[in-house]
Amino acid sequence: MTYFTLLHWFAMIVIFLLLVLVIIVTIRNHDGKSSLYPPILTAFFITLIFAAFTIYGLDKLTKIARLENIVQKKVLINESFSISGQIRNIGNFKIGTCVLEVKISNESFERAGTEGISFVPKSAFDNLFNWGEESHSVETTKEFVIAENLHKGEMRNFTVFMRYPPSYTKPYTRYELFCH
Repeated sequence: MTYFTLLHWFAMIVIFLLLVLVIIVTIRNHDGKSSLYPPILTAFFITLIFAAFTIYGLDKLTKIARLENIVQKKVLINESFSISGQIRNIGNFKIGTCVLEVKISNESFERAGTEGISFVPKSAFDNLFNWGEESHSVETTKEFVIAENLHKGEMRNFTVFMRYPPSYTKPYTRYELFCH
């Protein structure tokens, strides 16, 4: 669950007051020839979209955490690996949930043995011109909840385990943290 901060509540009150103001102005300027429902519904939906973007933006600015002392170890017995470390809330507000997204990708055939860029994101524009070609990169993604109810300045230890797919010859691992 995401926690609303004082900033979230203030933004929601301002957005609600703007919606009420727009509805009052719409009713006062009504000429009686057309219906009131379309402008009021339009204002409501625009306000709803604006509120969603505001909550998302405030979550990104207020719910800030950092990974520290990250250690990745291979477990050869069952062909898996572990990522362990600490997560710290460096923001000024309580964080509801922190999710660690771990991605394992097999090194592609065309760049095997080179010292190039380790990750090249794919785009939809690139897919338009590569209809018949098969992608040589395989990617496995898994999400782990590593912290819940993380207070301001609090630090917690975590460990996650994930298996390597057996077909991977040279796996590349990367991870990303999402908190809300």
